[in-house]
Amino acid sequence: MRHVLAIPLEEVRRHFEANERQSLKIVAPVRLGAELFARLRADGVNAKPEAPLSGNTWRHSAHGEANLICESRDFATTHAAIPHDGDFTISFGTERGPQDSHLHRRHAEIYFSEHALTAEYWLEGSRDRSELALPHGGALVFAAGVAHRVTLGGLTIVIEAPAVEGDKFSA
Repeated sequence: MRHVLAIPLEEVRRHFEANERQSLKIVAPVRLGAELFARLRADGVNAKPEAPLSGNTWRHSAHGEANLICESRDFATTHAAIPHDGDFTISFGTERGPQDSHLHRRHAEIYFSEHALTAEYWLEGSRDRSELALPHGGALVFAAGVAHRVTLGGLTIVIEAPAVEGDKFSA
């Protein structure tokens, strides 16, 4: 199971600068299968094969290399089956708003910014802490059960999915 995913904004920009296809899929329900890939290519679509992402940081794939994809179910936890209050929430924060160490036991939290993002994170109950830095912005995804403290460098959108009232705990 995947607990954290970092998507550096400069890698996303590299993708768009280097590819004629101006869309990008990083997290999807499933990777593109061989049959659909062959059909798309036969129809003239400039599709690339897809491969599973290893590690916790997505990188742009070079010409001739498969696109790296993280499947949505990689983030699935036993917490996700708990009833929820809606599909998602959206909030915004800036560098002037203090960010606390917290975790969500029943939903994922996604941060996106064109400004710097840094994070310290750990699994609930663990003493092992890790750090991530996206100096040029990007996206950070934390699965349910991952304690984290994110430092915002500017305007940031925060998406929680699904929406679960009362699912924020100090860490």
